[in-house]
Amino acid sequence: MRILLDENITQKSIPVLEKYGHDVIHVLHRFYAGESDEDVFRLALEEQRALITLNGKDFVILIPPRAELELHYGLIWLRGFQVTNKTYECIMDAIGLYLKNKGESIVNTYFVVKKREGVYEMIQRFPRFSHRAASLEQ
Repeated sequence: MRILLDENITQKSIPVLEKYGHDVIHVLHRFYAGESDEDVFRLALEEQRALITLNGKDFVILIPPRAELELHYGLIWLRGFQVTNKTYECIMDAIGLYLKNKGESIVNTYFVVKKREGVYEMIQRFPRFSHRAASLEQ
């Protein structure tokens, strides 16, 4: 999967995600610090990359259901916890493994990553699936 890390995600995350076979770049590989969220999102669209950010509230307004956008390549929002030099590797391992095991693109999908009982979980927020629909897919 092609991934773009937002400025607020450490560049040390790149090799962690790459070990799962992902093609990863950091915003600072393309822009100077402080680039607008709209330009960062445009880059993700142009390069067909899922965006990983701590700043999800600024990007979620740019994608469905809040915006009439036909296509985006996925948004992963690290929400409700601190990402530190001690925790980034565990967080990126959870994301990298999840995306590898998913086996498909996350086009037009938005996730939050939350910490529950010491474990980082990917939770799909859009589009939402009912429990019945999820059980039928399994």
